[in-house]
Order: sequence, then structure tokens, then C-alpha cells
Amino acid sequence: MTTEQMMTLEKAALQRLTEDRLLSGSLGQEMDDMLAESGIFWDEVGQEYFNLDAYQIETFTRLAKEYASHQNS
Repeated sequence: MTTEQMMTLEKAALQRLTEDRLLSGSLGQEMDDMLAESGIFWDEVGQEYFNLDAYQIETFTRLAKEYASHQNS
């Protein structure tokens, strides 16, 4: 399985978890604790689950591109 396929699968799983939480109001503390151990957290503002590792990678990649573009100017 490629990295892109894994990311697609993870996005689908996070969307399903988000839908379930929005429908039920909560998945329960035990489930949130288990997800947190895997690096998955609930975003109160965005009302969605997200993977902290993926968020950090996206942020660092964006910052590296922005920094590099300023260095080339």
C-alpha cells in the first residue's frame, strides 16, 4: 500500500469517526483516550477528528515552502 493510499484510507476513517461523533454527540471518553494514544484528536473549533502527525507534516511542509520562497526573493 502506498503512502497516498494510506492517507486516503485514514481520511475516510477520520470522516466516519467525525460523522459518528456529530450524530451521537460523543464517542465516549474511553474511545477518545484510545484515539489520543494513536495521535487522533477532536478539534472543537472545526468539529472534526484529525491526525496530529499529519497536521504537523502539512504545517512543516507549508512553512518550509514559505521560508524557501522568501530565501529565493
